[in-house]
Amino acid sequence: MNFGYGKSDTYTSERFICFTEAAQILGYSSHIKVAEFVKKGLIHTYELPLTNRLRVRKSEILLLKNSNYIENLPDAFKI
Repeated sequence: MNFGYGKSDTYTSERFICFTEAAQILGYSSHIKVAEFVKKGLIHTYELPLTNRLRVRKSEILLLKNSNYIENLPDAFKI
């Protein structure tokens, strides 16, 4: 079990990841898609100490990916 980045991460415990890494896990090439999901309220963000950039929970991203919810988004949430 070690830290990787994006899809190559095998760390099984919870951790906070940046938008870019979340986008890679979800199969997008840009963090902008994750920012849009945050703006629409589909993903929660967290502020961590010593950084001004928001993070998301890896477990929430994996749950979103594994539920195939993204492919079946209502029209109001389509990006």
